[in-house]
Amino acid sequence: MSREHVIEIYQNILDGKVKRFPNNFFAGKEGKTYMKHMTCYLLEERLLIPIDEIPFRVKASILWSHRLKSPALIYGWNYYDVIENAYPGRFKPWEFQQVPHKYWFGEEGRNRAIRAIKHVIENELNIPLEEVPSHVNHHFFKKHNLNGVFNIFGQSPFQAIQAVYPDVFKLWHFANVPLNCWKDEESIQATMDYFLFEQLGFSSYEEALVRVRKQEFFDYQLTGLFQMAFGSRMQRVKEWIRIRMKCKEKQIEEANSCIIISK
Repeated sequence: MSREHVIEIYQNILDGKVKRFPNNFFAGKEGKTYMKHMTCYLLEERLLIPIDEIPFRVKASILWSHRLKSPALIYGWNYYDVIENAYPGRFKPWEFQQVPHKYWFGEEGRNRAIRAIKHVIENELNIPLEEVPSHVNHHFFKKHNLNGVFNIFGQSPFQAIQAVYPDVFKLWHFANVPLNCWKDEESIQATMDYFLFEQLGFSSYEEALVRVRKQEFFDYQLTGLFQMAFGSRMQRVKEWIRIRMKCKEKQIEEANSCIIISK
């Protein structure tokens, strides 16, 4: 059956001239082709929706209210499947305002979320790996319609990226970290060690005690650490460094003691 004939039948259905589609109209491969013709006609010609605006303007209710739900059920399709049949490979599910029901649910949903984040980073935005922490934040997920994905990872950019690129980044590489992170001593020490020795390039705690400055916490986007762990006071920062110095001295003494005993 030609496209023109298919569209004519569909127009008569929409206009109420005919109550139902012909028997076996959607059977087999041809039926899916008819669905494609009808969907494209509906969106582009009858509703005048530009193709590139489909993800922003088309929801399930639009398709179902124009008599496409019953044929979709024949194939077990959701509304995105109908769109994918009409425009194969053109859109991603997360580009739509409404993702298919339970699309992000369970282990498969988590895997889809990981693939979605990676696709946006690598294929849509071409972000170099080392720049990922500076680009992926709360705004990133909102802008690219990944709010559902963000919820899967507890609305934590770090947890999301940790799932996509396991063990590549540290929590403190990100501008926004959970505030309770700075109540955990292990997180504080790991971040401070990276800050003092990797970012600022100090060779020892002794050097850090003398040279570290308040402004450097702001320069390296560690204001949360400075405020939450140290109460925004450099005196407390230096007290923390002195404690680390004493701990290190004690570790050295214990190590030397073990060496003497072993001899």
